[in-house]
Amino acid sequence: MAFRRQDIPKTTRKGDDGRLRRLYPRFAKDRTQLPKIELAIGYLDGMVGRRRGDLTPDIVLELFGDPKLARCMLASLADTYRYRIPEFADVIGDAAARDLAAWNLLTPIDLRGHAYLAANDRFGGFVSDTDRPAFLDALAAPLGLEPRQVDELLHLDAERNAVLIRVGDRPWADDVLARYNALLTLSTLRHASAVELVLPGLDAATIATVCTRQEVVSRGIGPDIVCLSGRRNALGSWSGFGARVARCALQLVLLAPGTPTGRATVHLGDQSLDFVLDGPAVAALRPKRRLGAGTDGVVRAALLMDGVATLRRQAGGGGTNGWTMRRATEPLVADGALVLPEIVFTRDEATIAVAPVPPGAGRDAALTALAEINRVRPTIALGADLADLPCLPSTDAAALMALLDRIADRTGAGTSPLGILREEIAAAGWIPVPRLIDLLGGADDLTGRLLPLTADGDAAMVPGFGLCRVALLDDLLDRLPAGPLDVAAVRATVSVRVGDGPGADALTLHLLGRHAVVARPADRAA
Repeated sequence: MAFRRQDIPKTTRKGDDGRLRRLYPRFAKDRTQLPKIELAIGYLDGMVGRRRGDLTPDIVLELFGDPKLARCMLASLADTYRYRIPEFADVIGDAAARDLAAWNLLTPIDLRGHAYLAANDRFGGFVSDTDRPAFLDALAAPLGLEPRQVDELLHLDAERNAVLIRVGDRPWADDVLARYNALLTLSTLRHASAVELVLPGLDAATIATVCTRQEVVSRGIGPDIVCLSGRRNALGSWSGFGARVARCALQLVLLAPGTPTGRATVHLGDQSLDFVLDGPAVAALRPKRRLGAGTDGVVRAALLMDGVATLRRQAGGGGTNGWTMRRATEPLVADGALVLPEIVFTRDEATIAVAPVPPGAGRDAALTALAEINRVRPTIALGADLADLPCLPSTDAAALMALLDRIADRTGAGTSPLGILREEIAAAGWIPVPRLIDLLGGADDLTGRLLPLTADGDAAMVPGFGLCRVALLDDLLDRLPAGPLDVAAVRATVSVRVGDGPGADALTLHLLGRHAVVARPADRAA
């Protein structure tokens, strides 16, 4: 995600030889920011599953000290941590959501319309605070819901109720730092009216292909030198078309055999500034492991996009399995690696890129870069066939759709509080009450709100302890000896498994109660 113009951390100084004032973006040139980035990741990771209204963004702003830097670091994490509007099934479970669908109530807007009609019919269009409990009760009963649930679903799509989710694995601070530096250069170039690049060894045909693909006007002004022209929009801003200019410049910088240099005239607010592409600016875009599509890759990507469009038309829109396609505008960045994909496919929370692999001498380096980037984001290698990377050997659109589905199935994300709880209990076997309260936003009716997880009998709510897998409870019961019990020994066994504290006391009492029930038949037999 590109940084906003007003958030770009920068310094300006007087230019030399009558030039414009010089712009110096504030790159993170050392690793001193890594501990702060790690703390920011830890905070966001701990808030996954919580609603937007529960988050305190000022914590991250205060962490970095500089509000601009903090907002740019958050933007560098935006591909991993996102907000998502919950669905009915996330709150009331799949079965109850299907019952609402039978009433043609699929979204909060539908439910509000249903409520407005009921309010008009029974209360003349206005429900007072005094009448509201009775109104919600009357509205909820035919729908098979509790009044509290209806009240929550009516405003489920409010911004404050958006849930923070994490897409993919927990990010590494080194990757976030590298992404910040790369996006800082690109975000600055988005506001350029002209970009002049010195590209040693890059042939004119490749330059023309890349510029034509991005619809950027270019002209050669000397050996290995090309000038890219920006374009204003109707409001006089350069940033709209600037995304194409920045991407075009990045692709050419990646493809240049020699080390490129350049400069750009950028417009930030009412200032026109001179941005020199040297040192840190170029290093952020040209790590040792990098991949950008040349002429062959651009052509193969275009053929693949045409194939996907044809497949969609032939199947009446259903041939792409819900995947939407767009050209890629931003690179994928990891520590020491950068890949500029040609196409991006999205469905729900899944985002999968496609990057053509060049033939010839640069192939091994490109595959190494793709292997590193796949640690951060699933990216398909177009034109390769390897077992350890997601690959598409040809431009077969149908094969691509099948591959996208397989990748999405492997990289699903917990997208709701109940989804996160389902993943956590599968991994740990139990979830304590404080964690349940954090994710569900309160302690009211925990047992009822957890019914979607306990209805199938795989998990159970233990009062005072939390949500626990039945298999874990049975295992603990099996460890209890027949006959008289040493309560202290039982509690010691429980604390070894789930930790010490009040929760261990509650679980011990629960197990003792169940043990007494199962022990009676044996006692009678004796």
